[in-house]
Amino acid sequence: MGKLRFLSAHPLWVMFLMITWGLVFILQGIAWSEELKKERIIMTLPELIGMAIAKSPEIGEIQSEIGMARSDLEQVKAAYFPQLESTALVGPVRDAKEPEILNGRITDPSPSLSASSIGIFGRLDVTMTQPLYTFGKLSNRKEAADKGVRAKEFQLEEKNAQIALRVKKLYYALVLARAGVEAANEAGGFFEEAGRSIHRLLEISSPNAKEGDIYLIDAYQADTIRSKAESEKGAKVAYFTLKSMIGLPPGVGFDTADKTLSMKREDLADVESYIQEAKDKRPEFKQLAEALAAQKSKVEAAASDRYPSFFVALQASLAGAPGRDSLHNPYIRDDFNHTDAGVVAGLKWNFDFGIGRAKIDKMMAEYNKLLYTRASAEMNTIIQVSNIYEEQLEWQQAVNSYQRAANASRKWVFTAMADFGMGVGTAEEMLKAIERYGHNQGKYIEALFHYNLSLAELEYAVGMKAW
Repeated sequence: MGKLRFLSAHPLWVMFLMITWGLVFILQGIAWSEELKKERIIMTLPELIGMAIAKSPEIGEIQSEIGMARSDLEQVKAAYFPQLESTALVGPVRDAKEPEILNGRITDPSPSLSASSIGIFGRLDVTMTQPLYTFGKLSNRKEAADKGVRAKEFQLEEKNAQIALRVKKLYYALVLARAGVEAANEAGGFFEEAGRSIHRLLEISSPNAKEGDIYLIDAYQADTIRSKAESEKGAKVAYFTLKSMIGLPPGVGFDTADKTLSMKREDLADVESYIQEAKDKRPEFKQLAEALAAQKSKVEAAASDRYPSFFVALQASLAGAPGRDSLHNPYIRDDFNHTDAGVVAGLKWNFDFGIGRAKIDKMMAEYNKLLYTRASAEMNTIIQVSNIYEEQLEWQQAVNSYQRAANASRKWVFTAMADFGMGVGTAEEMLKAIERYGHNQGKYIEALFHYNLSLAELEYAVGMKAW
């Protein structure tokens, strides 16, 4: 701790930190000034959202998952068609002659075992199997795979909505910050005009102005200067974040189509209708519905595994060995020299002692977990939509209130400046009016930002596609 106190108090260390941070801000300012010199394109909010979605690696990840889910579906579909299995063999075999009957006895004229009596054989076995009836093994798995694809597609839709909301927040923040800079500049202009008025009255020795009134300007103007600095910082952060999301090349900049924020003159419906709309339209609920259907089909498929599968099969076998004679006797089969084929029907039935039942129980538990997930999501949605709905109403009132206050304080500014110029008002009252106007105007554009932001969040919460 003693060493830390030494570092924090050492003059050289403090100077080093000041220089470092100074360089950071200088470099940031240089980057911003260079950005302003670049070719700039005007972009609307929907255009920015579309570009951000197109460039998002998160979207690419989900699209890859959709591709994998579709591959699973294609595999199940292919299981309905005949499956061909073939085996080819080649290897050494002893030469053999057809048996002969001499003196009533069967004799083998084949040469004795030696290096010269070893030949070669080739064999090809082919089995083509066509499923006939599987008690739902294929149909349930096909249904599960199909629902899995749909669930991933709704996950993609949800990710699109998340990115759209993210872009809206940055877009509104950028417009807000630039509007804040303009409001600060306007208030600064009023302070400059007030300063000129004070100097003019002091030059003519007017009793309405005092030397100390000049210092009042700096006292009242401090908040305005700080607000402008914060707005400029917010504009830079929002701009560079948006530019990164839409993937613009280094030599190209952009500007927002909207220069100011506004309020839509539309009345909200009742909160219950928004809650119901969220349950019907939100991609998460659609994704959960598809996931539940997929899991139910998996449970039924696992149950089907406990029953037999009926099939028909075509079997063929071809083998040949040049050094062996062919036997044309249905009762004697030579595995190295023959040709036969046939069609058979059969069934396949796997038995286990509890493994299948345990798999079904596990899948059923996963199904019940999804049911609880859906119930929890519905409960949270009610809370989320209700909170956002009330925030939307709150910011509607704030916008109207601060708009009236900003208009009134602006009139107050002009009245106070006129009274001061005519010698019937004080500098403090004039500066107080300017300071109050800057405060109210800042609160007005801030309320507009929160109004648009809560509206965007409400659209997202109810599953409304607003881009």
